[in-house]
Amino acid sequence: MENLEFLSECFMVLKQKKEEGKKVIAFISHDNIPEELIDAAGYIPLRMVFAGNDELMDASHDYLPPSTCAFAQSCIGAFSIKPNNLKFLDLIDYVVISNHCVSDICASEIISKYYNIPQLKFYVSYTKTENSLKYFKLELVDFKRKLEELRGSVIETQDLMNSIVKYNNFKRKLSELSKLTIPGSQKLIHFQRAILKGPDYLPELETFLQSQENAQKNEKGKPILLTGCSIFINDYLNDLIEDGGGNIVFFDTWVGFNYYSQIFSDEQINSSNDPIDLLVERFKNNIFGDHSVPNYLESKISQIEEFSINYKKKFGKKVGVINHIIKFCDHMSIMSSHLKNKLQEKGIQVLNLERDYSRANRGQLTTRIEAFLEMM
Repeated sequence: MENLEFLSECFMVLKQKKEEGKKVIAFISHDNIPEELIDAAGYIPLRMVFAGNDELMDASHDYLPPSTCAFAQSCIGAFSIKPNNLKFLDLIDYVVISNHCVSDICASEIISKYYNIPQLKFYVSYTKTENSLKYFKLELVDFKRKLEELRGSVIETQDLMNSIVKYNNFKRKLSELSKLTIPGSQKLIHFQRAILKGPDYLPELETFLQSQENAQKNEKGKPILLTGCSIFINDYLNDLIEDGGGNIVFFDTWVGFNYYSQIFSDEQINSSNDPIDLLVERFKNNIFGDHSVPNYLESKISQIEEFSINYKKKFGKKVGVINHIIKFCDHMSIMSSHLKNKLQEKGIQVLNLERDYSRANRGQLTTRIEAFLEMM
């Protein structure tokens, strides 16, 4: 199934759920929005995980300058143009305004204002102190209250716990996908669709995993760990990597590890009386997300080094790192030189690949990627 068909299917599913009286709550994808609370309220969390092209980026320039994160530009452009494969954007009832980055805030506010979509606010601390954990809990409680006002009834504790268990099991199944020795392109398709569709994608994911149980190992190309910015739906970057002779064996991004690694043990779930406290604990333990000051980089470097060592022990090959930086993404670009230097000191080769979604850049990107792979 091509992405175009999959997105059309998503439109039909969301349309049916809307007809059943459900609401769609959209947000620019990152790792601290409590999707379980949205689900427990009986609403549908919809992540903005669509990559852009020249047309979508250009369509955003009436609202933001070109020196804005290319992904944020694409999100605005998607609402401005509403191409056929994204027509389900018309079904959105609310948009969450959050502070993952400045571009996140600006793009979400613009989408809300100019496309007449009511907003819900959810702000997140960058630090992991006792006070910031208390603040995060206050935000969760306030977000729950807002959802209860919208639906006109209380979100029961058991309903929220059921949603946490549902998403927890879903993420565990996604972690099984990561361990398969298959081309990165196959993993990425399922990661993207799973994150867009949520636990509703579980039957398709399980069917795919079962089909791979007796399949031959098929992991060709030089092994690459992708870190930094995610590869979103309809982006061509993974094609360039595989065409150049590489294969992404580990997606150390939000569409990948940062998402499916945020799980609870059965002991945590069984011993918890308050699901809100569970969500606070998850935020506390999310040390690999860039909302983790001051030790984010140290944690990231240690994680990449550990994966590299283990991969070489298991497969006898060195892993190269591509640090994917969407142009004007301050979160990733400001740390890229330090990340590269520290990893290269440990003998891990790194390519800092900064780009936007312009089709005109494909040739230059291909040259850089092929040169990096040749060096490995």
